[in-house]
Amino acid sequence: MRSKNVVYLILILGLLSVLNLTYAQDAPEVSEKGKEVYEESCAHCHGTEGRGDGSAAENLLPKPRDFTRGLYKIRSTESGQLPTDQDLFDIITEGMPGSSMPGWETSLSANDRWEVVAYIKTFYDGFKESETPPRQISLEGKIPYSEESVEIGKGLYTQFACFECHGQVGRGDGTSAPTLQDEWGFQSWPANLAQGWNFRGGNDIDDIYKRFIGGIAGSAMPMFEDPAFGLTIEQSIRYNELDNKVEMTEAEEEEYNQLDEKMGNAFEILDLMAEGSANEEQKQSYATAMKAFYEKSWHLANYVKSLSSEKRPEPAIGKNVLRSQYTESDLPQMMDAAWNTLDSSYFPLVGQIIIEPRQFNPTIDSVNAKSFYNDTEVAFLFTWDDRTNNTEVEENEDTGKTFEDAIAIQFPVKIPKGPTAEKPYFLWGGRKAVYLWQWKASAVDKITELTAKGINNAEEQEVQGNIEAKGEYTDGQYRLWVKRTLKTDDKKDLQLEPGVFVPIAFSAWDGANGDVGTKRVISSWYSFVLEPVPSSRRFIYPPLVALLSFGLLVGLREFVRQRNT
Repeated sequence: MRSKNVVYLILILGLLSVLNLTYAQDAPEVSEKGKEVYEESCAHCHGTEGRGDGSAAENLLPKPRDFTRGLYKIRSTESGQLPTDQDLFDIITEGMPGSSMPGWETSLSANDRWEVVAYIKTFYDGFKESETPPRQISLEGKIPYSEESVEIGKGLYTQFACFECHGQVGRGDGTSAPTLQDEWGFQSWPANLAQGWNFRGGNDIDDIYKRFIGGIAGSAMPMFEDPAFGLTIEQSIRYNELDNKVEMTEAEEEEYNQLDEKMGNAFEILDLMAEGSANEEQKQSYATAMKAFYEKSWHLANYVKSLSSEKRPEPAIGKNVLRSQYTESDLPQMMDAAWNTLDSSYFPLVGQIIIEPRQFNPTIDSVNAKSFYNDTEVAFLFTWDDRTNNTEVEENEDTGKTFEDAIAIQFPVKIPKGPTAEKPYFLWGGRKAVYLWQWKASAVDKITELTAKGINNAEEQEVQGNIEAKGEYTDGQYRLWVKRTLKTDDKKDLQLEPGVFVPIAFSAWDGANGDVGTKRVISSWYSFVLEPVPSSRRFIYPPLVALLSFGLLVGLREFVRQRNT
């Protein structure tokens, strides 16, 4: 399959007359106020000279932006262009989800944020040297979201090998993911497309489309390159089908050669456009090819949008608390369809930054859980996204040392009496002990029971209970099924009964991210409950009450009749 370097499209996109060139210089003139606000709020990470070398930068990944390079990831402008003032203001306001860059909307006034925009621009001379406004990405020709568009985008996702970085279902687990680096040589993980709430620059379809057309400067994500440039969507699909055939008929070979020639002509016109020597007919052919290119980008954006929920799920509190559902039958195994009848409870995770070594750059976002129980046992199904499957400690020349993936589910040894009762310290206990189930990726069918009185004070229980477990890793996600009896004979174990709210918390380790020991992601305390079994008496009381009421009315009527007589 013919492919050209992405630089062609970068050069040519600037010549499109259809682009919207409207640009407003919104920031005020640089002032001492902007410098003051920057040094107070921004310099700790970005450095006093804007080089991304502040005192906190060493612990952060991705690294803070080096403003002196003029490379900005999130823009509404074409590849190779500077951002607009509004782009800079929006990032300062909203932050960069999934990174250490917070949103400053509640901490800085709008005037202060505009002052910071003006001051940031002084670090790069390109802002004042530019004689024309940056070329903004046009949203003309937008293709509305639909199931048909999503299906087309899904085919393009495969055809253009997006899975090599983002994985087959978009969880960022592609084969290239562990080796990607940004322009400064730091590891650059591809986005988990199933977690749209972590998309930097927004997760609506327009935002996603802009990332394709403009790329993410300085990162491993280039602007979208169409290897089938010059072909319509239908022709691209057909070309890919023929290209993957082991043997072709004579008619298929002729069709393939015609499509290949059309692509070759389109790439040649790209060269001519870059040189400024294309004639009118060639310019028209180019415009037609670019129209198809934009259509593909919109379909791809619609597909990416379909992979994620609109908003981050609500945490497992209140109405979302984990409620284990009662069943009279045997508890479902890991792959049983019965699990699909339950909604997941969502448990957010954050980096552990209280005790050394700390995790300032977490890669595991959350754990999801479901549960069933019967008269004697309880079963849980835990899932969490992890871009890599690590089962042992090993050295990697590209990413350094990696460790084993793992998870621990934490409960108090003694369930607190009432919602205001004191719980053990959430970080693996202290004066009050916690009971733990620990699972490691190297032993997928084993749970180890631990008792801990501190994050560095955990011991395996001498008597391991009869806990069944089964784990697997597929398409960037771990699934862990755990089953245990409700009651045990071990006083160090958790004892369960319906209707009692039980504190639960999590720790997880991503070995590829250097997680080991106290360097991990954690949750605070949440709760789960074995949902009480509805009593069968509820079916008896209504007719009984109705019968008694009827008898009372009959008796009252007879009493009145006799009295009147």
